Amino acid sequence: MAKFFARVAGQIGQAPIVLHSKLLQKKPPLLLPIGAALLFIGGGALTFWATSRHGQLAKTLPAGANAIPADALAVVALSSDEAQWRRLRQFGTETTQAQFDQQLVQWRDRLLGEQDLNFARDIQPWVGPEITLAVLPVETGSSDLPPSLPAPELALASNLLVVIPIADANRAQNDLGERLGNAEAVEEPYRGVTLQQLNGEADTPLYAAVLDAETAVLSPQLPLLKRAIDTYRGGESLVTRPGVGKAFEQLTETRPLARFYVDVPALSQTVAAAADPPIAPERLRAFQTPRGLVGAIALQSRGVGLQGISWLEPGPQALATGNKADQMPQRLPTGTLVAVSGGDFQQFWEDFEAGEQLSALLPLRANDLALGLQTATGLSLKENLLPWMAGEFALGVLNPPPPAGDGSAPPLPNPALVLMVKTNDREAATATFEQLDAVMESRYRFAIETTELGGVPVTRWTSPFDSLVMAHGWLDGDIAFLTVGQGIAEQVAPTPNRSLGENDLFQTTTGNAPRPNNGHFFINLETLTGVENNLLLPPLPQDGLLSSEAIEAIGVTATVLSDRQVRYDITAALKRGDRPGPLPGGDEPQATPTPEATPEAAPDTAPSTPQ
Repeated sequence: MAKFFARVAGQIGQAPIVLHSKLLQKKPPLLLPIGAALLFIGGGALTFWATSRHGQLAKTLPAGANAIPADALAVVALSSDEAQWRRLRQFGTETTQAQFDQQLVQWRDRLLGEQDLNFARDIQPWVGPEITLAVLPVETGSSDLPPSLPAPELALASNLLVVIPIADANRAQNDLGERLGNAEAVEEPYRGVTLQQLNGEADTPLYAAVLDAETAVLSPQLPLLKRAIDTYRGGESLVTRPGVGKAFEQLTETRPLARFYVDVPALSQTVAAAADPPIAPERLRAFQTPRGLVGAIALQSRGVGLQGISWLEPGPQALATGNKADQMPQRLPTGTLVAVSGGDFQQFWEDFEAGEQLSALLPLRANDLALGLQTATGLSLKENLLPWMAGEFALGVLNPPPPAGDGSAPPLPNPALVLMVKTNDREAATATFEQLDAVMESRYRFAIETTELGGVPVTRWTSPFDSLVMAHGWLDGDIAFLTVGQGIAEQVAPTPNRSLGENDLFQTTTGNAPRPNNGHFFINLETLTGVENNLLLPPLPQDGLLSSEAIEAIGVTATVLSDRQVRYDITAALKRGDRPGPLPGGDEPQATPTPEATPEAAPDTAPSTPQ
């Protein structure tokens, strides 16, 4: 491996020098500089701008993006700052911290340990600010690929390209070259680049190549190194992929723990092909729209935040524009357990019905809900409800109030559900509620009564034996609400005592998102774990990294940037554990306690990524 980094050190400082001595001896005619100036202004300036722009774009993208083929399924750039990973390891409970450490150890051993490498000793002293991993598609019919794995599994597990930026080539030579031994070339140089196999104990070999004085690439697949060289020599790269650079430029995280890019339809197709049992075609179809996604994950004072930009590839598809969601978090009570809000219920239902984006992951089907409503009430969602529901909306699962009674009998489950919609046609909405009143009274024998809550007229439906209570009414003239559950209407009418917008966890998980926006999703896991009699809540995972014991709350905010782009802000508020020590079996030096050892807000500046 000494030769490997000797080539790197030898490239430092090299630059082509061309001397036009004969031309310098002749005085050019006056028309030549004038013509050159005009040419520069007319066409050369455009070329100069494009070249400069290309360089700036490459610096915005993950390290080594100009060596990553444009058809990459997914790209992840991980920070090489050990202090950031130590801060991340401090979040969670004692159990989840141990589980996360074990995950890191497994990845460390898989990527480095089997090659007799130690990150802190052999790589961290000379590597750039981030290391980029790219998953590439399998080239069918290639005789160089091992036949031991099926193509989809191979693409996700072994079809990996790792780009390592070199910040200090001399240090790399001193710290790593001798430890790896003398790695000989595996074949003749490919397009002027030497391909070498690292000496290690892994069953799968690891190949390496130096592209320039600042970039090295590694892969368990020799053909992938050749693809990286072809890309670096002028092939289609991630830099030239439409929409990718613009999306990365719009991310505002200045010190990310990780950055990523996903070709959504290509990756979903690969995952679906490897899934067992197979993914239902209707779920897969929702992810086949030509769409890209980039994002940045960063540490925050109380957890982890993800900022993502999703965009549509060139084509006839377009997104509905407008961010009208800004009122509903103030309409829901502060104890809301789960909340979904948006700027336009009609548009939300249209996307839900089409299985667009995240709605494809929901266990419910729009047609089933619409059919159930019509069967139960005789009302058509499309004809009787949606025409007047073109405004902001919220659906909330609330914390049920304490059950009434002396406690001698177990309380009945209380659904604790509220739906609010800002109507565009109150007259049509009133007619619909009158129809519902008649259906509930005649078909289901509910008792219908009208009362007031803080001056707000409310119609209450009470089932026989008082087993279920529902209510509907109006807030501020144009916001219709429907509640399900005993004592739920009192939590929203006329206004909550304290709103969800004042909830500390809601502010933590949605406070950094743009306002106004297209809507929120919020789940309060900290409170939800203690609720026992809410009929609508599924059981929560109690173990694992995504368990309710480690996560306090999750907030998701969507903001439409244009008819081609959507921004997502996702924050997980996490519990905080003890200060972590070195990872097991890593021979890592004990870190000196610093202010960075505790989770704090990330600074506004970040080191630039060498290219």
